[in-house]
Amino acid sequence: MVDYDAAVAAVQDPNADPILLAKIAYENPEFGANVAVNPRCYPGLKRWIAEFGDERARETLAQYGFTADAFGGPVQDQEAPEQAAQQAAEQQPADAYAADQYAVAQQTAADQPATAQQTANDQYAAAQPAADQYAAQQPAAQAAFEEPVATNPYGFTAEQALTTTDQMQIAQIAQYAPELRACIARNPNTYPALIEWLGQLGDPAINAALAFRQ
Repeated sequence: MVDYDAAVAAVQDPNADPILLAKIAYENPEFGANVAVNPRCYPGLKRWIAEFGDERARETLAQYGFTADAFGGPVQDQEAPEQAAQQAAEQQPADAYAADQYAVAQQTAADQPATAQQTANDQYAAAQPAADQYAAQQPAAQAAFEEPVATNPYGFTAEQALTTTDQMQIAQIAQYAPELRACIARNPNTYPALIEWLGQLGDPAINAALAFRQ
């Protein structure tokens, strides 16, 4: 958890890390109004504060014309088909790995003669088998994981917790659906600050999920 002094300094910093601001808003609701007016508070975070922040934070945003309704309704999206979400969860880490390798190769090519373009393409091709192997292993790993039963009143599901790429939704699930925290711990899109916080909870199921990430 962000300590009080660090939170005070961050909300007053016009160059604050947006992820740190999100962590402060999530862990220290009393700073919600301060986070909302920080120039580094991005629209998605304002949307979350407008819906889930304390009264003072919501009133502060309302003064600037930001309300939950102004952002188009509830933050969580329950409409995505389950099959599409599962396929995205299985393929995304593999695609990201291959894409990262290609990006590195492209940057190298930009600083070298034109013949380096072939090197970039070769490196991408070399990265693809490893990415495919990772994707092939994912279904088995998912099958070995027993999904918890969702009991939260907000409609968050285990599949959402395992697959969503929305950082605000990940934070919401961690806060409002504690029974799904083990799923959040396995989600490859969960941001490092939240992973660190989950590791401090001392929950065996969460620890096992974190071990899976490593």
